[in-house]
Amino acid sequence: MLKTGEINPPDPMLGLRPRERNKLDKLKRIKAAARELFLEQGYDSATTRKIARRADVGLGTLFSYASDKRDLLFLIYNDLQDDLTTAAFGRRTSNRTFLGQVMASFAPYYRFFAQEPEFMRYVLRELTFYSHGRQSARFQAGREQIITGLEGFVREAVAQLIFGVYQAEIRLWLSEKHPKPAAGLARLRAMLRIVIEGLRPGTGAV
Repeated sequence: MLKTGEINPPDPMLGLRPRERNKLDKLKRIKAAARELFLEQGYDSATTRKIARRADVGLGTLFSYASDKRDLLFLIYNDLQDDLTTAAFGRRTSNRTFLGQVMASFAPYYRFFAQEPEFMRYVLRELTFYSHGRQSARFQAGREQIITGLEGFVREAVAQLIFGVYQAEIRLWLSEKHPKPAAGLARLRAMLRIVIEGLRPGTGAV
């Protein structure tokens, strides 16, 4: 299962040039220092200066990766969100119901959040109106991936439902001795209207 400390893949520096290796090492130290201080001192008490000092980098270097303290929080979380979204929507099974697919997709988030509740409370608190900063575009793109994954389930579920209504109606229509297209289409339209608009009470209902 994902852990906040396991942000980078195994041996991420293999094959990199010294300058790239040094840059990745600084990024790794900044992430680790930020997470440690957020959990040790609390998000509000941790400062970018303290984080830079623990990561053994200058403030200028720290700000080359994140615009402010909140950006640092999402510098850590963005990698985790990518991994969680891959786990949630990367493997889809057709034998699940629509609700089953949705619940299976949210399960990785719940399991991870339960392992890192304090860290995730900071993330959820700070994501409100989070639209500026070096990491914000990536965070918003990650949220869009989750929405896109859910939209895929909805489209599939709606398509299956509409096709199921069509199959039932066309069998009923073809059972007539002299099936007439207009009559069959009118009934299909009525059934699909119930599906699309819902079972709304009549004007005389209480």
